[in-house]
Amino acid sequence: MDRSGKAVYAQVAVYNTKTYDFRYIESNKKTALPNGNYELVTSFVGGNNEHAVVGGHSVKVSGATTSTFDARKGRAVKVSLRPDPGSGYDHTVTAAVCASDNSPATMSISADSGDLYVIPNSSRAYELAYGTTYEPRSTSGGDFWLASATHSRGVPSGVSATLAKSGLTTLKVSARSGPDSGQAQFSFNGESTGGSDCASSTNILDFQRDLPDSFSVHVPPGQWQVGQQSHDFIYDGFHKYAAGKTTSLALGHAVWGPGGQLPYTWYHQLYFGGDNPFADPKFTAGGVLASGTLKLTHAGKTLYSHKFTPSQEIGPHPRIPEKGWYTVTETAHRSGLPSGSLSTSSSLSLHFYADPSKNQQVRDYITRFWPEALNSRNEAAAGSTTTVDLVMQRLGTGDSTIGRLSDGVKSVRAWYTSDNGAHWNATTAKLAGGKWTIAVHNPASGRVGLRSTVTDTHGDSSTTTVYNAYAVS
Repeated sequence: MDRSGKAVYAQVAVYNTKTYDFRYIESNKKTALPNGNYELVTSFVGGNNEHAVVGGHSVKVSGATTSTFDARKGRAVKVSLRPDPGSGYDHTVTAAVCASDNSPATMSISADSGDLYVIPNSSRAYELAYGTTYEPRSTSGGDFWLASATHSRGVPSGVSATLAKSGLTTLKVSARSGPDSGQAQFSFNGESTGGSDCASSTNILDFQRDLPDSFSVHVPPGQWQVGQQSHDFIYDGFHKYAAGKTTSLALGHAVWGPGGQLPYTWYHQLYFGGDNPFADPKFTAGGVLASGTLKLTHAGKTLYSHKFTPSQEIGPHPRIPEKGWYTVTETAHRSGLPSGSLSTSSSLSLHFYADPSKNQQVRDYITRFWPEALNSRNEAAAGSTTTVDLVMQRLGTGDSTIGRLSDGVKSVRAWYTSDNGAHWNATTAKLAGGKWTIAVHNPASGRVGLRSTVTDTHGDSSTTTVYNAYAVS
């Protein structure tokens, strides 16, 4: 019931501590549960959406059993920052009640400062995580702040906490436009680094900004994953950020092109690996709105051919008949994008030797293009010369049962186009300090496409192409 004593709808997370059965049930409805001991947690909003409440307690079910969460027993959760960020911010508070044994019994809720309450519980089987967020009201400026803390060994009778800015880490974000354009949703998700996962429920920050944009996010130190979603979705894995430090992050850098793992053999089948035809060169994971074709050939015969769309996977794992040379060819394009979007089409051709009797990854390299000195819209100056780094990507599968063969680069050839592939201009690939680079002579305006062919020391070869890789203005 809410703080006025009226029954309200709530979803309750229920966990059986003996059978490990977890489910959600609806309040005010009879639900059949086996007899046993249960951990219960819930969060709900009171009448007129004025008050948010979170709480948890244990219950022993034996026949007909009733359990009530009474918001009238709730105590205020007040959390702020020191020093205060000042005016111009929306200030919200978040609280999560979790079972201290790290079971799935966890619920969290957020509300405007002054509208959040927690139901106390002296049982050490529960704990409370709480935090505060300051988001600028302006859509074109201002920092974001998030701070959190955890109270273990029970849920206290209210919270009044002031958290210090000095204990936070800073992520300085430069979000470019081009491959992804328009308005983007940014997400920052923290992962627990200690014995409790409860703080993960409060270490979440989501907001929208128009691309391109630059801003700073101040969050608790630890493991964080950053993502950006607009017409496509890019993100990276969790990385550790230290207190009091500032880390610069660039999202949406040119060029989005083929990335992921190389194919590998597994009991006479060929697995295409973690393929992504439009991966950001820095934030390599994510989903994209790609359509295209994939083909596998051997000895002049097509062994597998498949057309894919944004809603489909690449497909099954074709059987390969014998030792020998194989070719995988993939073409992909992105549609439905705003005018001016970059990295609209890509292709990848892999020619490699495979032995189907061995579980191992094939040799080859995928080129990741990294143009230097572009602006926030991924543009080069008209008539300038752009240095493009050619990163030779050869990611492992992460599976110790799949062998990984040694390899080395024998030669690199490269081309660029300023007329969408009607003509390709050869440019010399140079190796210096362990890095391959090319020089691209930019036109007066338009877009530049890039292509690279890499041959390794065993005769395997790969060709990577990205159309409309970056703009010239």
